[in-house]
Amino acid sequence: MNKHFNDDGLDYRLFTPGPVEVPDWVLREMGMPNDTHRSIAYREMHAAIRKNMQKILHTKNDILLFTNSGSGIMEACVRNLLSEEDTGLFFSCGAFGDRWIKIAEMNGKKFDAVKVEYGEAITLEMVKAKLAEKKYPVVFITFNETSTGVLNPIDIIGPIVKEYGAILCVDCVSGMAGTLLKVDDWGIDVAVASVQKCFGIPPGLSLCSISQRALDKAKTVKNRGFYLDFLTIHKKGLKDEHPITPSIPQIRALMKVSAKIVEITPEKFAAQHTERTDLIRNWAISHGFEIFSPEGYHSQTVVAIKNNLNIDAAKFVSELFDRGYKIVNGYGSLKGKNFRMAPMGWVTAEDTEKMLKVASEVLEAIK
Repeated sequence: MNKHFNDDGLDYRLFTPGPVEVPDWVLREMGMPNDTHRSIAYREMHAAIRKNMQKILHTKNDILLFTNSGSGIMEACVRNLLSEEDTGLFFSCGAFGDRWIKIAEMNGKKFDAVKVEYGEAITLEMVKAKLAEKKYPVVFITFNETSTGVLNPIDIIGPIVKEYGAILCVDCVSGMAGTLLKVDDWGIDVAVASVQKCFGIPPGLSLCSISQRALDKAKTVKNRGFYLDFLTIHKKGLKDEHPITPSIPQIRALMKVSAKIVEITPEKFAAQHTERTDLIRNWAISHGFEIFSPEGYHSQTVVAIKNNLNIDAAKFVSELFDRGYKIVNGYGSLKGKNFRMAPMGWVTAEDTEKMLKVASEVLEAIK
């Protein structure tokens, strides 16, 4: 047997930016008997999720479910909302913003891209300046950049994009639920997320809120594809059904999790994430590290810690793993330049403090 597995599952705790640790009560929910996706039982689950997610996202927009990761809905936004004549506008401050641009390129779409150095944020001034250059029908931007720990200010960017008449698509994959989102107030047309982040559910399901403006735009776009067609999924969703066989165990879990977040309140659930990331940032600073994201733009769900002390980041991650806690090195080109700790989902402040105590011991041991 692998040394990190025992009869009860993993013998270490996940503080990774997704997939995250899944609590037993979620796993038990997923293990309940399934019915078909054309049953009354399924329709009840689908309806409950739509209602709960509207409360969590502070929106009257409809909720669509997809059996794929969040990258699938990112591709759906490109396929459904950019016609052959359109030029999309993409803002990127990290690896996942770059991924959205790559998706547009690989789908043969026309686009303009605004990129900033990894570790910097997209500012309101950047957005205003670019939108003033020409008319863009659709704008694509990341809310919470997982690779850099940057939280872009969508609360002030969104209304400006709406002023210019563009549809706004936002990658909220590592932020949704762990950070307060006000979809309607902020003018977000499509807010994209996966369940393996702050919801604390195993991967395999993603969701988005979608505005009527976005649905109307999709009606004008040819060749939207089959599997990711907004209009087909929305039409079936209005009946609390899905056009293809969805990931029913994850849907059952999301029904349970979304209801629990509503009960806690979205505000308190997000505040709990902020409390835990504050603990991590304070720990990092107290040990002489710098935070990779700029002041005022810190993620509330994932902390990217700059390796300004030039420690062996890979060894630090490995040694901490051997002592029962899994964090991750920098993503892609940032490997060794930063490392990331993410107290997402259902871990507690006490769990986080225990991890940080061990991290201090490991840091001392490898110096």
